[in-house]
Amino acid sequence: MAQPGFLARHQSVRSLQHRDFKLLLAASALQSLVQPLQFITLIFWVQSEYAGRSVIYVSFISAARGLGLLGFSLFGGAVADRFQRRHVLLTCESAACGLTALTAALMLTSPPGDATVAAVLACTLLSAAILAIDMPARAASIPAVAGMNDLSNAISLNMVAAQVTFPLILPVTGALNSIFEPGQVFAGSLVTWLATLPLIALLRFRSERGIARAGVIGNISDGLAYTRGSAVLFGTIGAVAVIQIVGMPGIGSLGALWMTQVLGLSRTEFGFMAMTWGIGALAVSLTLARLEYLARRGLTLCVFILVFAAAATVFGHSRNVPLTAVANLTAGGAFIGALMTANTIAQHFADEAMRGRVMGLFPLVMGMGMLNALPVGAVAQATSLALVVPILGWATLGLALAIAAPAGGLRGARAGIAEVPVAHAPALSDEGAAVAPGQAAAALNE
Repeated sequence: MAQPGFLARHQSVRSLQHRDFKLLLAASALQSLVQPLQFITLIFWVQSEYAGRSVIYVSFISAARGLGLLGFSLFGGAVADRFQRRHVLLTCESAACGLTALTAALMLTSPPGDATVAAVLACTLLSAAILAIDMPARAASIPAVAGMNDLSNAISLNMVAAQVTFPLILPVTGALNSIFEPGQVFAGSLVTWLATLPLIALLRFRSERGIARAGVIGNISDGLAYTRGSAVLFGTIGAVAVIQIVGMPGIGSLGALWMTQVLGLSRTEFGFMAMTWGIGALAVSLTLARLEYLARRGLTLCVFILVFAAAATVFGHSRNVPLTAVANLTAGGAFIGALMTANTIAQHFADEAMRGRVMGLFPLVMGMGMLNALPVGAVAQATSLALVVPILGWATLGLALAIAAPAGGLRGARAGIAEVPVAHAPALSDEGAAVAPGQAAAALNE
């Protein structure tokens, strides 16, 4: 009898035995390089071109990203359940490549003059709209390319890949923007699509249509009702909402301005400070990849949101660079831990036919957080970052306590494991309802 291979024997990397998962993982890792590089480069471009209005314009950029995610995430979830997900991914990545080229051209040439920022904001909104369609299709594809037995490990490795690249790209981004103009750095990010598009095109898995109702609005309504009817799914989305909507506008969207204006760091120093976030995130990602049973527990999610809130509060009060670095590292680890745990729980508890729409709520919440950066930034522009960022930290801590305190529900949730063939969705009836076994098993109140 043939012995299982290395990847199958080692629990922490066993999902890498699946061909399509490796392709999807590589493509996701490349995009993890691009997104922070582009966002930070846009911030530096705003600081260079609109120094006197940098806080409010950075808030506008974050809000444009948020509006795109908010406006299209529910639609993206329905699209992920209606069409072949690999085709959705290829279309989205092609469109994202084109918009990156257009944005870089605007940053380099500034054809409308001072109004260039408005054109860049429009491109940012469209790019976020594409991301809102891409994200649920990508997330909902993981069970098909890795199987439910390896789902937790696949989600963990997906996060590990992102966090391995994240601490590396931040100092590189700071250094590149110190050497080159921001528009040149942004244009250079196009090179990643030379690898991303072929990787997506090579995917072979098939996803079956799991929607019974023809109307997109009806599909979206069904997905919202389904999520609201599950205490675990609703609590999971609520936990993510606290850190995304309340916590991230301060330590995330305005974090670069905080470090350069309040702490007085240079762009290169900012890159190394921001790298601490990635180091913390990487450490937690590797830990959860190794101890994946932790990522299936609601209690773990509750702990992570509390730790994130506490770190965000310390971050807002600190004027000491080493203490800020520790707070940033802790917040990065807790943030990624919360996202990994929430994704794992949601993927296990959601039915295959609803998975795209449930996962579409994650970019929706992310979009709300980015959009919230606009009023937060406006208040910070009118008052000061030193006032606003600590308030957001305390508000996050209070809401996190409210979610984590009640016994049972989310705290008692524990996702199980079910046997599901790799790269095959459940068989569907003529009406589109799943009739074959293979849904994610879950047990409440362990």
